[in-house]
Amino acid sequence: MRRGGRTAFAVLAGVLAATIVTGGAWAQAPSQASAGAADSGPVALSGDQAFATALKLMIRSGEHAQALALIDTRPDLADRADVVRLRAQLLALTGREAEGLALLESRLTRVSDDALARFQVGELHFAAGRDAAATLAYRLALAGRLDPVRRRVAEQRLTTLQDRRRWRFWAGGSIAPDSNVNGATDASRIEIFGLPFELDEEARRRGGVTVSAQGGVERRFAFEPGTAVRASLSGATTRALGGDFDDTFLQARAGPEWTLSRRAQVTAQASVSGRWFGGELLEVGQGLRIEAETAPAAPVRWLGALRIDHIDARINNGRDGMAYGLEAARTRFTGPSSLWRLSGSAVVRQASAPTEGFHQQQLAIGRLNPLPWSVLAYVEAYGLNRRYDGVAAAFGERRVDSEYGVSARLSKRDWTVRGAFPFLAVSVARNRSSLALNSFERRRMELGFTREF
Repeated sequence: MRRGGRTAFAVLAGVLAATIVTGGAWAQAPSQASAGAADSGPVALSGDQAFATALKLMIRSGEHAQALALIDTRPDLADRADVVRLRAQLLALTGREAEGLALLESRLTRVSDDALARFQVGELHFAAGRDAAATLAYRLALAGRLDPVRRRVAEQRLTTLQDRRRWRFWAGGSIAPDSNVNGATDASRIEIFGLPFELDEEARRRGGVTVSAQGGVERRFAFEPGTAVRASLSGATTRALGGDFDDTFLQARAGPEWTLSRRAQVTAQASVSGRWFGGELLEVGQGLRIEAETAPAAPVRWLGALRIDHIDARINNGRDGMAYGLEAARTRFTGPSSLWRLSGSAVVRQASAPTEGFHQQQLAIGRLNPLPWSVLAYVEAYGLNRRYDGVAAAFGERRVDSEYGVSARLSKRDWTVRGAFPFLAVSVARNRSSLALNSFERRRMELGFTREF
């Protein structure tokens, strides 16, 4: 934990301890003692009064492990909100940050409107340098009933996070059973040039069990206030049995970033990318992406992006061409543990072969919400339409796809593995195509982890 974070935690622990000491029935004993002190001389402390006084003294003197042990002797207080928060702070101060984080996350899935607990989650991530997780936690906390002092602190932290970013690392991995990752058709019979053909099993072969990994690194070079340059390298790979459906993507991006205000930011980045499929180089791309982010009101955040890419296909020259994309997303934080997200995109893919070019539109809506057993769930439904430019000569008609699906990502928030959060993701998708060969259904389940460094 960084030194500044430890100091802030110690101060907050003291404040929480003072709240506990002066709250509820515990506050009555000192008052009664004071009333009789002048007549009876020294007063012997006992019961709750002795417990509260000892706790306060231990925290003031920095004896955090002893304070934590003292709290653990009172299981009758374990469910009190202020005790949970204090215990989480003490766990962090004694080097057991993961346990403190799990304790807070577990409470938030039971009491989803505890804005102060979400604020403390942000503080833990902030002190550990997990900037993306801290940013999300502070934004969720600000959507709840946070007191004015901590609201100002959260807003200041968001500004600090925006300015202090230098290095960022992230990684993740997952394993999935046979989920038709290659989009194998579920048709058994098709017509080519008007003649019927039966598809053999090789044509209908699915990808099988897959193992995926992704990660990246980003460096931010700050110049004068409000101006910086960001450079990143990221990649993802999916490995399937036999290697025929292996899919790997690698991208490097770099460009300027302008901070227009505390609530608005614009970036423009050039990119170069490569994609390999089945062990062979499929295509190389060069492009430009312009992205803008703004938060006109605390609980609402908008993201918009425009991208232009030149695609150089290495296997099928008919795929050579340009790709133009427009993206927009609106996130509304509705509480310390919930949000709504609406997103949409439009893509125009131009290719030298008309049957490879298409126009695509997609719309998605998602919801983050807590579930029982300390589980946080993000569920998203989507639909897309893709219309190809040319008529497929073999089938005598234009390919038009309509795909729709739903996915759910479940994370048990009181579990961490070396700082990584495990997750279970399930999804179902169905693609209906005017060409039977391109119709498919996909059911997917993934077990994986994500971690930011």
